[in-house]
Amino acid sequence: MFGLKTRSAPLVTAGATALLLLTAACTGGSSGGDSGAVTDTVTLALGGPVASLDPAKGGSFEDYQVAAALYDTLVAFNEDGEVVPQLATSWETTPNSATFTLRDGVTCSDGTALSPEIVAASLQRYMTPETAAPLLTQVIGPQNTATVTADDAASTVTVQLDKPWSQLLIGLTSAYTGIICPSGVEDAETLLTGSSGTGPFVAVSQVSGSSYTFERRTDYEWGPELPGLPEGTPPKTLVMRVVPDENSSANLLSTGELQIAAFSSQNYSRFKDESGYVSVTQPQQDAILVFNETPGRPTARPEVRQAIAQALDRNALNEIMSDGRGDLATNLGQSTYACYDDSLGDLLPEHDPAAAKKVLDGVPLKVIGTTVVAGGTGTTAITAQLNAAGADATLSNMVNQAWVAELFSGKNDWDVTMLGYGNTINSILSAGSLFTGAAPPNGSNIGAVNNPEAPELYATAGATTGEEGCAATSAFQRSLLESYDALPISTVPATVVFSKDTSALLNKGFVLAGTIRIAD
Repeated sequence: MFGLKTRSAPLVTAGATALLLLTAACTGGSSGGDSGAVTDTVTLALGGPVASLDPAKGGSFEDYQVAAALYDTLVAFNEDGEVVPQLATSWETTPNSATFTLRDGVTCSDGTALSPEIVAASLQRYMTPETAAPLLTQVIGPQNTATVTADDAASTVTVQLDKPWSQLLIGLTSAYTGIICPSGVEDAETLLTGSSGTGPFVAVSQVSGSSYTFERRTDYEWGPELPGLPEGTPPKTLVMRVVPDENSSANLLSTGELQIAAFSSQNYSRFKDESGYVSVTQPQQDAILVFNETPGRPTARPEVRQAIAQALDRNALNEIMSDGRGDLATNLGQSTYACYDDSLGDLLPEHDPAAAKKVLDGVPLKVIGTTVVAGGTGTTAITAQLNAAGADATLSNMVNQAWVAELFSGKNDWDVTMLGYGNTINSILSAGSLFTGAAPPNGSNIGAVNNPEAPELYATAGATTGEEGCAATSAFQRSLLESYDALPISTVPATVVFSKDTSALLNKGFVLAGTIRIAD
């Protein structure tokens, strides 16, 4: 019913896992890529700095990339959206539990053999409220608790939830749940700048806010089985360099100072016809307008939120952010996600600046945004459209780390922002976790949404599966859209450009660090 799609979402778009191999003869390009072939170091662009290398504290795009390089998860997705083994070889699930059998032969970066007890301690730390993991709700559900136990004799770990949550298994594919080894769990301060995991890389140094240098583990022989793994040799050194401006990323890619960079803006087009570069585009971000409903803010009033939605031209925003390459959205996620409901598009208001002006005339609105979403062009256009509809809107675009910190600080000193959600677990309910429950810093309800129906509908959606679960997911989204608690905009594609003999697999436009290869 409701035009629901209950199939699993694919991990990547068609062709995205193709072998992205560049030959030595194809280096260069007229803008300067002639500095020689890559030897043993690959430099990848990050859109902003990370606050901590601790995966449990992660919440931004940059945090995700770093966590995936340093830490392994129990399970992963393959390109068909299927959960596949990583540190676990098999698992059994119930509505409120999951038991994992661990892989043999895995070691921590300090040589400690991975054991069920180590995995349980790491997961318990992640799932303990005191850890304040920003995205915990998407793993265990709202207002839920978890107990993690180990059985060394059976080589198993069991996660037991107090209440059912259908997203537990896919939630554990998130890099933020990466398994931390004993030295890191026992002394979490070391995770600010160092690593203690089983992942393919180890953190060796960093220039705060500028670059992060990781060394490849020579003994790393595990990881998810992903078809299309590129041929070649893993880099001995991986440098993640902070380049907040995508124009600068393009320049550095041209001169050979970067080998891999992702673009949500049009800078990728500089390399379309240049030899020595391979580009792969995937729908990455789900752009959703979020309103701050903290009492006293103008956007706490439904009529103001409705007027803002009427003031915005979503087609124009899609053109500005991605030359129209994105798909207009009607859900809190992409059409490939399970339980996507086409009928929800009927709830979105028509573009009507005249009607918006009747409410917004002279209303002060503070818009904040991140430059990691299409270089900040979307929020710039949103501010202009709001002012054209009579509002007194001001804009603060910032680097991604600062924007995430602002959203989760608890200050709530903003009115409108555009969330660019990199939904790596392909779940509408994952995005939904940002619209229910407690507001930051005590929860992940970044807009302090005060919708009396949404929490119960969200909990029901997460506790059930199949048609019943999809019906509840639609009802949850409907409650948000009818109250103008969220406004879906569009997908925002990411184009990853590889140069200098490098290749890798992607997940939603994010480079999987463990799959980076240099052509032999």
